[in-house]
Amino acid sequence: MSLEVLMRGFALYGFLIFFNASVSAETQTIRAIVSDSNAPPYAIFNEKLQLTSGISKDILEVLAQRTQLPLQFLALPRGRVEQWLLKDQADIACFLNPDWVAQPSTLLWSGALFTTRQVLVRQDNKPAVTQIDDILGKRIGTDRGFSYPEFDAMFANKALIRDDANSLQSNLIRLQKQRVDAVLTVDLAYHYYQLHHNSEGLKADLLWTTPDAIYCAFNPNQLNLTTKMQQTLQQMIADGTIQHILQRYKPNPLSSTMAL
Repeated sequence: MSLEVLMRGFALYGFLIFFNASVSAETQTIRAIVSDSNAPPYAIFNEKLQLTSGISKDILEVLAQRTQLPLQFLALPRGRVEQWLLKDQADIACFLNPDWVAQPSTLLWSGALFTTRQVLVRQDNKPAVTQIDDILGKRIGTDRGFSYPEFDAMFANKALIRDDANSLQSNLIRLQKQRVDAVLTVDLAYHYYQLHHNSEGLKADLLWTTPDAIYCAFNPNQLNLTTKMQQTLQQMIADGTIQHILQRYKPNPLSSTMAL
């Protein structure tokens, strides 16, 4: 075989590798986990458990539009999120914090999208909760699969009684029926609940802890895709897109009487 023929073969082989890689990149799909255990307005599902709206859907759709990649939603329980990312079965999951996962260094992370405040919801005829001593020994409604770093040690030693439910709505209904003493959630989720459900007899106290930053976690096995998503999300943070999306789901301060 002549040197010229051999070189043409190498050139063709190299072109095919480049072409296949380009096609793969162009047709890659963003596999996005949106857990149905995330309370509205983070994720809003219909009766058929189809994701119909919410902050997560809005953010991820803009991300897909700007990266020019198709988007696939994966409705998984919270407890399987990290496993799917690490096993290259999903590419992104949002509304996480490194403090809430077992091994945060095994995943890749976005910048902080926004912050939330935790609240303890109680019956309004009960004393305000201002410190941990106010709830010692009490039964606390929590979300199944979620981690609560400020309280996990107390749940473990039974200083507090953890009582899981599948949704914030279930927890708050149980609170109204006095089946739990308080419910742990976040400010935006509770405000949204008040807008759409009966919250008569309930009152929320801001937790004494600092606000929590909210991030997206990424699949560490797809570095090119992850880098592209990280850069795009950072642009969405910088240009105000994330805050604009959040405002769609916040109560109007001029008409709201839902101050914590």
